[in-house]
Amino acid sequence: MTTYSNQQQILFQCDHQIAHHMKKHRENAHAALKNAMNRKVRIQTIDDEVVEGVIFNIDAKNVYILVEQANRGFYPGFPPYGYGPNPNVVLPLALFNLLAVSLLW
Repeated sequence: MTTYSNQQQILFQCDHQIAHHMKKHRENAHAALKNAMNRKVRIQTIDDEVVEGVIFNIDAKNVYILVEQANRGFYPGFPPYGYGPNPNVVLPLALFNLLAVSLLW
């Protein structure tokens, strides 16, 4: 019989104030994007990646962007959402990772 210890070694722990700010950021992003459903947007992430597409869906943690496959060069491996010569993909982005969102039309 093997026994396991309840002890754990913590490798990383987020500061409580930072975690609180991240949750507020996620809630604010959700509220702002909820009213932009089916609108074309340009999103910049905190990693300086830029994505353009149409907001397809949003939940409490992610926004889902419908992106033309030709415009998603740095996101390989996502399955096509549509079919044909230029199929689209749905790209999930974490709300806490968003830096800026602009409406394009």
